[in-house]
Amino acid sequence: MNNADFFMATNSPDGFYSLFNELYDPYSDWQMYILKGGPGTGKSTILKAVAEKAQQSGLFTEIIHCSSDPHSLDAVIIPEIKTAIADGTAPHIINPVFPGVCEHTVDLSGCWNSEQLKNDTSKIKMFYMTNSAAHKKSVKYLKAADLLNKEIKSYIEKLTDYDKIERFALRFADTHFNSESDLFHVKHRILNTFTPDGITIFTDTIDFYCDYKIIINDSYYISHIILDKIYNHATKKKISMIISKNPMDPDNKINHLIFPDLRFGIFTSDDYIHLKGNKNVSTTRFINKDELSKIRNIILFLKKAEGELIGETIESLKTAKSAHDILENYYINSMNFEKVDIIKNKLINDIFK
Repeated sequence: MNNADFFMATNSPDGFYSLFNELYDPYSDWQMYILKGGPGTGKSTILKAVAEKAQQSGLFTEIIHCSSDPHSLDAVIIPEIKTAIADGTAPHIINPVFPGVCEHTVDLSGCWNSEQLKNDTSKIKMFYMTNSAAHKKSVKYLKAADLLNKEIKSYIEKLTDYDKIERFALRFADTHFNSESDLFHVKHRILNTFTPDGITIFTDTIDFYCDYKIIINDSYYISHIILDKIYNHATKKKISMIISKNPMDPDNKINHLIFPDLRFGIFTSDDYIHLKGNKNVSTTRFINKDELSKIRNIILFLKKAEGELIGETIESLKTAKSAHDILENYYINSMNFEKVDIIKNKLINDIFK
């Protein structure tokens, strides 16, 4: 395997969150191909064909999956040839910086039968609105879950020994960060998120980058504090890393850290994600256990309610996907896929010429 799988967009308690601005660097000779078209018009098929060609050519590839359907692709990044290709439709619209020079729009709308789509206007609009409403509902459930999450943290953080965490992070840095990266760089990605399939995490990507895995077993939502301090030490020592955002608070919290040059990473394993590694660190070592025992029942109650809301989030995403699948059928039935294949083949020739 010479590829890594990630998400770069997700629903969060504050709405849709996207890292699509990090797909490529318009100021560094990259080429970006932006696919436009409705659901079922062949965008994901084209992305898979590009990824397959890159793999056949022996090129390392980042395969970016859709959080609304992890079996579908949102983008493909091929760093060695400074090329990326992505679905540039809503909600992850890509605005060109240097149109025609760096970014190239690939429009698939010329491959559909507009008259046939017009005949199904009312049904298409209905399923678009159903899909949108279900996504909005999933965000509402996440918002409610986040309130409970923050309530749990308000209890736990009072019992947390921050000095002990700082000492742990310093020892960790002294042990693991002995040499600087040749080219210091930081990438932001999403390893796990909420999908119609449940909470999905790409463990193959962890195995691809890491020979050694340190697992933080965290039932009390403080792993981000530990990871943030390790991140700060890694930055000071110029250790290149991949930061995996926490979908419950992607702007502020880290869920996992990968150090590709050093072939190891440190990952959060919690009530929703169960990971195994070479070494385990329990967050309970940083919490006052006597005081924790006094509030254990409150925490369990809050966590149960939070889990039910996460479950409703996933059910809403399933509803959204069902509506999207029906929409795809309307567009598939109106498409001339021979034209799509011509566009796909020309695109692959342009990328790999």
